[in-house]
Order: sequence, then structure tokens, then C-alpha cells
Amino acid sequence: MLGFIFREFFDFANNRLGQSAVESALSRCQLATGGRSVNGHDYPPSELVQVLGEVCRETGHRPRDLLLQFGEYLFTTLGNMPMPLPATKDSFEFLEAVQEGFHGEIRQMFPGAQHPELTHSRVGTPELVLEYRSRLGLADLAEGLLIGCFRA
Repeated sequence: MLGFIFREFFDFANNRLGQSAVESALSRCQLATGGRSVNGHDYPPSELVQVLGEVCRETGHRPRDLLLQFGEYLFTTLGNMPMPLPATKDSFEFLEAVQEGFHGEIRQMFPGAQHPELTHSRVGTPELVLEYRSRLGLADLAEGLLIGCFRA
């Protein structure tokens, strides 16, 4: 998992839950990185899961709820990045372009990055079926990203 995701999670958690709660949670984690992340570096996803668990214990939030909220937050952050994205007329077209467009850009910028595979098929005019596959097991985060997409 890229350091960018870690940094964004810490920014999200500090802003939404308070820096003292995040620092307290981090103090209980045994992270090889010490909770510091650098863009472009790859980190074990288990570290994010560990931090998430401790933040949830500290604040009383459920992991699923926090990941959904983080996904919405992350969608806005990603949308504001200076990255060329294909012009799309609606959320469905955008989601259909994610695998080749956004993930393609990530593959070029960070060749070793692990990202989910997103496949799609149109069922009808108002329906799009998405299939999410990832070894990272962050489907709740992906769902939050979708919520952010549809709210944008």
C-alpha cells in the first residue's frame, strides 16, 4: 500500500477524530514504520489495519464506518490531484474508466504499487455492475470511494 494512502488516513483521522486520539492509538501500535509514511514508498497493508483497529478502540467507531467515511474523504482528495483523467459525462463513465485511467496512471507513477482490480459491465441504462478484487481486503474503503463518487 502506498504511503499516500497512509498519510491521507492520518490526515482524515486527525481532522475528524482529533490528533490526540490518533496519537494515543499510534502509541499502542507496533509499526515497523513508526507511523511515518512517505509518498511513493510501499507499506504493508497490515499496518493500516492495525492503526485502524487502535483508532476505533480509542474513539468507539466501528472499522467499517470509519473506512466508509475515509473512502468518501479519499475520493475528494484523489479528485483534486493533478492527474490527467479521462473526460466523462457521469459517475458510471468515470467508474468504467478507473481501471485503465486512474489505475493506469498509478501503475506508471509507482510500478510496484498494489491496487485493486475493478471490472465492470452495463446491465442496462441505469445499472452498472462493478466487481472489486483486491488482496488488501479493503472493500469497505472501496465502498466509501463509490459513495464519494456518487456524491460528487
